[in-house]
Amino acid sequence: MVEKPSGAVARLTLDRLMAFSDGVIAIAITILVLGIDIPEGHSFSEKGLLRFLLEIKHDVLMYAVSFVAVATFWLQHHAMFQYLRYCNRALIWLNTLFLFSLTLIPFLSKLKFMYEQEPSIVRFFCAGIFFCGLTLLAMWRYVLSHSELLGRPMIDQAVIRSMTRRILLSPGVAVLAFCLSFVDVRLGTHAFFLIPLGALRHRLVDSGWERPEESSP
Repeated sequence: MVEKPSGAVARLTLDRLMAFSDGVIAIAITILVLGIDIPEGHSFSEKGLLRFLLEIKHDVLMYAVSFVAVATFWLQHHAMFQYLRYCNRALIWLNTLFLFSLTLIPFLSKLKFMYEQEPSIVRFFCAGIFFCGLTLLAMWRYVLSHSELLGRPMIDQAVIRSMTRRILLSPGVAVLAFCLSFVDVRLGTHAFFLIPLGALRHRLVDSGWERPEESSP
């Protein structure tokens, strides 16, 4: 649906954009588990389940890291869109760029599954997370500069700062993980668990989940 207020550019409703985004993110986060491979020649009757889990512990860890990263990006994306009432073509393209960067994560995770101790692969994964964070930040900055897309007259400055810091957390951790990979590959991988821990500190942005019209009696 397209609305064209007099003297303004076309504004597009959010329903299809959000449905498409949620669908793409759901697929990306689901196929991450396909990167966990069963070791060839493993015999449960001889080695048992515990030995099997120990053999694939790196794959499970990388799956958890990637799952947490994608889930956090979805949460940030969802929180941002709760402040919007409309979108336009520029925002749609920015959103598409964000989804493109996000769908690279399963591929990067698969590389990490295959090359466990290769530092360059960890750094490649860091670059992917950094790219996701930058595209999400570009969307947020664009939204702030186009108030006609918002569902409320203005957003509190404290919320803006909180959202910006939460979005910057992922690329910041990616830079940290990149640096740690020169010291220890495992440290570079484990650093990504800081993303959800840091995101939980910035809960103020979640106030946008209650729209003004829903909060009135």
